[in-house]
Amino acid sequence: MTIDTNSLSPVESLLAPMRHSTHPYLTWYSQGGERVELSGRVFDNWVAKSANLLHEEFDLAPGSIVATDMPGHWKSAALALACWHLGAEVRCVAPGTDPGDVDIFITADTETLAVNGSVEVIAVPLPALAMAFDGPLPVGATDYASEVRAYADSFNPSPIDTSATALQGAAGSMAYTQLFAELPETGASGTTLLSTAWPLERLLPVLVSLWSAGNPVVLVEDGVKISDSLLGGERVVTRLDRES
Repeated sequence: MTIDTNSLSPVESLLAPMRHSTHPYLTWYSQGGERVELSGRVFDNWVAKSANLLHEEFDLAPGSIVATDMPGHWKSAALALACWHLGAEVRCVAPGTDPGDVDIFITADTETLAVNGSVEVIAVPLPALAMAFDGPLPVGATDYASEVRAYADSFNPSPIDTSATALQGAAGSMAYTQLFAELPETGASGTTLLSTAWPLERLLPVLVSLWSAGNPVVLVEDGVKISDSLLGGERVVTRLDRES
């Protein structure tokens, strides 16, 4: 699939082909033994709900900057796409790092919730069935799990500047045109396995590339044993979890 960067949103072009699919789009394995299978329809709903939350509660818009120290996870992928629906920049920072001058800080780490200054904080519990964040939150912080489900399952994107920065991290930055049009060549075909041993800033462009090519993804948390049973059960064709 070729991403149309002249559309209302590059994310719209990415998700639209799978929006009504009941087939696996992203399957998650955690070290705790959690397996979460999200169809194209369900994943699109999570992205839409997240985009509506970010837009309606935080006025996220083109030019806004969202910092995150989230690990690779299906929720961090959904939230990144939600930010890009709105034309914002996603800035990946290391845990414990000052995010700088940003509009929102998204984290799953209780030790980094207390952010200095006036930055809006969104706390994200990682377990799929969590209905609320487990632990105290700073005054004014938003509990992602308890809030996001109330928002609409669809999102109507507005035009964005595709020359603007979409992703920034330690390795540099990528504009929307680079992230969604100049896709990295993965060599993958069919269901592809990735590991969160890769940092989020590296995972996100690869996810976009794989989904753009129509490849379902199996995302495993770093430390999960990748057995023949797992590979066979998920019908994995390509593995990109190992460094070449």
